[in-house]
Amino acid sequence: MPHSLATGCLPLTARRRAALEKAADTAVSMPEYLWDRQSDMPVIKWDAQFEKWLGRRIELADRYASIGFCLFPWEIYRALPPNARRGTVFAWDQGPLPSCSMHSAAHAYQCALLTSIALGAPLYYESFNPIYPFYAARGGSLSGGLDLWTAADWVNRSGLVPVTAVGSDNLHVGAEQLGRLGEGKKWQAAIVLIEDNFAEKILRACRAFCAVSFGSGTYFTRSRTDTRGVKVMAGPASGGHAQCFAGWRRLGGVEYIFNLNSHGGRYPASAEGEPDTGAWVTEEHLRLYARDMDRYGYPYIIFGEGEFRRPSALSNEFPPPKYPGAFRR
Repeated sequence: MPHSLATGCLPLTARRRAALEKAADTAVSMPEYLWDRQSDMPVIKWDAQFEKWLGRRIELADRYASIGFCLFPWEIYRALPPNARRGTVFAWDQGPLPSCSMHSAAHAYQCALLTSIALGAPLYYESFNPIYPFYAARGGSLSGGLDLWTAADWVNRSGLVPVTAVGSDNLHVGAEQLGRLGEGKKWQAAIVLIEDNFAEKILRACRAFCAVSFGSGTYFTRSRTDTRGVKVMAGPASGGHAQCFAGWRRLGGVEYIFNLNSHGGRYPASAEGEPDTGAWVTEEHLRLYARDMDRYGYPYIIFGEGEFRRPSALSNEFPPPKYPGAFRR
């Protein structure tokens, strides 16, 4: 698969900004298991109830870490037993297509699903092919990009399509597969729009095991090792691009979150075990990203349908992964 620096996250038009603001205004609070009581997945407010939920998840994250369990999505993916897998892709490469907004949504959904499984949800892991919802959201075209809100709105209303339905070719659309787009309704996402204080809220969300899709006019072309021995993003460049955050750590009093990209193996993996499709970022990186995030659409957290709609057909009970031997804390 070709590796490129294709971007493609478009600025919001006035019409799409109005739609985003309407969705934010009508978002609902998050009583626990809210979406069990409705047919579609909600847009959720970041309010006091959501803060309370985040606090509980952060306490849970700290308990897992205290006994040596590592809940980074890529480590969960590696640890999944064969009977829990239906998808074989963790990190997608968008190649030369400007489909980053849907690739970042797929990455965030996959990371959220992996977290759910590790926390006890009896679910299968699926990989979600981003090209079919991208094509549909573009009105039947692979030319031109998408703003972040158009992708988020599609994932919320129409869902993502698993590889088991359409295959893993994410650079071409097969006419014979288009009839499977309706499968996405089984994989709608609840989303939490992050409307302000982007850096602080994204750090907090990632600390609570959440996965965040975002768009920015900045992306990073390479990585480097910082003074604490952590592989971090480097080489900032300009261009509208959507990506995913998932994974949190603190080292030497500095918080890091993992930035999963769709530009292929551009960031060489280190002995700490993270994939070569991304690198860690600090609050300093985040503030660089955040300068124009809202130009492309609010960053958003994804919750998959299976987060609380848990079928009883399969129980994926397996030991959570340990931290890699070379991991620095």
